[in-house]
Amino acid sequence: MCTLTFVPTPNGVILTSNRDEHDSRGNTLFPVKREIDDKQVVFPQDPKAGGSWIACASDQSVAVLLNGAFKKHKHKPPYRKSRGLILLDLFKFSTLKDFSDNYDLDGIEPFTIVYYKKDTNSILEELRWDGLKKHLSEFDVEHPHIWSSTSLYSADIILERQHWFAEMLEVKDISTDNLLHFHEFGGKSDEQNNFKMDRGKGLRTISISQINIDKQKIVFRYQNIVSNTIEKMSLK
Repeated sequence: MCTLTFVPTPNGVILTSNRDEHDSRGNTLFPVKREIDDKQVVFPQDPKAGGSWIACASDQSVAVLLNGAFKKHKHKPPYRKSRGLILLDLFKFSTLKDFSDNYDLDGIEPFTIVYYKKDTNSILEELRWDGLKKHLSEFDVEHPHIWSSTSLYSADIILERQHWFAEMLEVKDISTDNLLHFHEFGGKSDEQNNFKMDRGKGLRTISISQINIDKQKIVFRYQNIVSNTIEKMSLK
């Protein structure tokens, strides 16, 4: 929900996501499977609202949610619907553009959704909703990318995290293990802004999710930091 990296590999891509949230949110359920528009969708389920921040589907598509759009916004509840439920609604549409063109986001808190789909011409897109307007962008699937939530990280810290990510890619081989290690230990002794962060009073990184799409197989790894458990599942 709050940090995402996208890294292409010779046979596919690896997406790794840290969720920064308050411990009081409750214990996440994983894996949860749901049939959406003739696709099997797998995700960790937030116990409070029933939605998710990361999900993958049997058509080799992945959607990841980050809080905020371009800058930190004021939280003004009540909102019409949870952003985590909106992420799951995305799988009812064939493309992110179709979702953007046809889904009503009025009354929804600002967010960023990153969407990847492996195909003959794979796509990596981003939709930012700033509370008033939708902003749709496309990214190069041949290069690594990183996102950090604007609701938790300042522009300076986001830029610094981009530098940490670039430095890691220069010295480390691209692998699921190296990326997981970076998401857990990356940073420079700053507990508030490291990839695995802790700001006290229960606000910290509570999980690390990783989706590895390799050839015709998807491996979803979910690490629950609160309960100190790791679960994996495969999706074809």
